[in-house]
Amino acid sequence: MFDREYNITDPVKILAAYLESNRFSYLSLRRRAVIYFSNNKWTLLACTVEAIVSDIEPVEAVASKCYPQAVLFEDRLSNEGLLDFVKQVSEGHFCLGEYSLGATNTHRQWTRERVPLSNNHMLHASQVWSARFDDVNVNSYEALLAPQQPYYPDLFEAVKNWLPFPVYHGSSDSRKGEVILLLPETRAYLADATFKGKVIDIQVAGTELNKLSLELKGAWWDEEGIHHFEEQVSNGLAQLSIPEFANRLEYVLADSEGAIYDRHYEDGYRHTGLGRKRIVSGDTSLVDIVREACRNGEGLQVEFKPFIELENDKLKEIIRAVVAFANTQGGRIFLGIDDDCGLLGIDGQLAKWAKAEPNEATCERYLGAIRGKIRDVVQGDPVLNFMQTVVDDCRIVVIEVSAAKEKPISIRQDKSLYIRRGSSNSKALPEEWKAIVCSQNNFPVFQNP
Repeated sequence: MFDREYNITDPVKILAAYLESNRFSYLSLRRRAVIYFSNNKWTLLACTVEAIVSDIEPVEAVASKCYPQAVLFEDRLSNEGLLDFVKQVSEGHFCLGEYSLGATNTHRQWTRERVPLSNNHMLHASQVWSARFDDVNVNSYEALLAPQQPYYPDLFEAVKNWLPFPVYHGSSDSRKGEVILLLPETRAYLADATFKGKVIDIQVAGTELNKLSLELKGAWWDEEGIHHFEEQVSNGLAQLSIPEFANRLEYVLADSEGAIYDRHYEDGYRHTGLGRKRIVSGDTSLVDIVREACRNGEGLQVEFKPFIELENDKLKEIIRAVVAFANTQGGRIFLGIDDDCGLLGIDGQLAKWAKAEPNEATCERYLGAIRGKIRDVVQGDPVLNFMQTVVDDCRIVVIEVSAAKEKPISIRQDKSLYIRRGSSNSKALPEEWKAIVCSQNNFPVFQNP
């Protein structure tokens, strides 16, 4: 297992083994939750159990925050308490102090995912365990107000502040109703990277660094294809020789038995792990990317759209573009540019949609809503990066779509499979389906029929 493992049959046993392997690394386990009272019962909006690691300053315990219709809960768990909590979640009932919660979701299967440093759950490379406990449908925007307690304008702002997620998308966030365990990887992980010319110095850290035989195993790509490498880690350091014309770089930190501890990935569209340390190293700004797209026009990896309302058919065009890019070579969708490469911006329509001043925060809320709509209807795991910038006083949104590692990416309740053909999002022909499924990262280029 490296990326994800679904429907874990014995989560308590597997989790116990993992906690044992990290038994000297975690100072404590902090449980936090946001619950609210509705329909005569307490409902879970979100819950995390976060392992506090020994290489950062200890986190002091704080008292729970109680409101008339909501509670921001905190306590600490032992390893045994965590295992018991996981068992209770699986069985559909647990207590947070005096508050009793029963599951509405009948499919409480655990998933675990190994995530690199750059992730939406925590500020460490880690294992993330999750199970959906409640099917939440809350649209409450009432303020949280009580004597001696901090003010929150709504439940989602409380979650954003109370739980440790570095990225949270409010009412459109897919983690509503989930119990999530955040377990940092402390045994061995990628700590830093510096580069000069072709050479990248990789620094590895961790509590087990001197006990493990570690290597960096991966590949880089250029126009000719894939080039593999394996480099041993010695005294916490390894060197990679990667040419400047490489357009993609990927490697994992693994031991001699093949166990993977961390990973790094970067190409011209996205990056994980240590960030951009080799490819497109920050010299190209988002403004430059927008200007270049306007100069070159729409094509295999570029699509222009105006502001998209979230409840009309134009949103379907965005979703088809996401799926088509993911099934082909990846690409960028620009919102706020017309078909003639003219900068329109989105601020006017954004202000009407949000009923608020069109600024960076309002736009982030809009992007979160788009992200949620895409997640609701797309089957598969497309990697998306949502960005915004201002060019010539026009606010432009850029949605980067990476070529999917596991294909096909499809749209629920749509029997067609979409691919990028020239500057159009087209339905794949029956004979092209096999090429899409088998190609993975050997991206097929589809010609006009």
